[in-house]
Amino acid sequence: MKDILAIGHHAAYKAVDNFRVQTYWQMGERITREEVRHQNRIDYSEYLIKNLSKDLDLHKRRLYEIVKFYKVYPIAGTLSAQLSWSHYIELIGIIDDKERDFYERQIILHSWSVRELRSQVKQRLYQNTPQQEIEASFQTNLPAVTNNEIFKDTYDFNFIKLQPTEEEKTLEDKILHNFEKFLRELGEDFAILGRQVPIKIDNQAHYIDLVLYHRGIPCCVLVDLKIGKLDSRDIGQMNKYIGYYRRNKQYEHEKDTIGLIICREAGKEEVMYALDGLEKKIFISKYKIKLPSEEKIKEVIQHL
Repeated sequence: MKDILAIGHHAAYKAVDNFRVQTYWQMGERITREEVRHQNRIDYSEYLIKNLSKDLDLHKRRLYEIVKFYKVYPIAGTLSAQLSWSHYIELIGIIDDKERDFYERQIILHSWSVRELRSQVKQRLYQNTPQQEIEASFQTNLPAVTNNEIFKDTYDFNFIKLQPTEEEKTLEDKILHNFEKFLRELGEDFAILGRQVPIKIDNQAHYIDLVLYHRGIPCCVLVDLKIGKLDSRDIGQMNKYIGYYRRNKQYEHEKDTIGLIICREAGKEEVMYALDGLEKKIFISKYKIKLPSEEKIKEVIQHL
């Protein structure tokens, strides 16, 4: 239970941290706007931070960091979902813009932890790197995350033993019972936000199997688990859920919510015609599970 809780906290932290970066940026923008509006008042900035600290129950140091963060990164589009708030705290302490950009790119290219970043800055990696290599590093394309890249055609759920007669809820239960392996199979930057998440449309309750979050895009991913073959009605239902989420649950800084239907079978023509025009927001994947051994299959055949 401790392991499950620890893994859950870690997954939740990864998702929440991106929200924190975006939230702090918005706070920094709002505070800075207020400072500019009252720039003719002496010591207004100090007065504002002092009162906000009290009203928001935030330490003044954190508010100063938030303001500095916005001033160093005044364009929200330059923020990277691959960097945590702790990364940004270290980066805003670097005065030279080019040096900061160099370290930012190194974090993304080499997946540096905050500890590794501190170590490299302390060892003066930028100053000790030949200028030619620095310029070459700026020519390197940073890895981009697109919707098409994060989903697989087939997911290997070999950690699940499932009988053909079992229901979809059983599949969901077994996935959640092994959710660390499930997240590892999905890929990097996924976190689980909820299970059987209720939404209400025309006063009727609907339940989404899983709601995930992907930090690299960033956006919510609605997941529908199908025990058997895909039906075109499943795609219509998912499109309805996505429409609801985009209008009612999506934050301004997020990209559009997308859907993922994981099923045992999916006919090519069924998918092609049912998805017509929806390919960028609904993705279809198959799953495979652990099969009986060859000896077990032979044993069953002999008893037929």
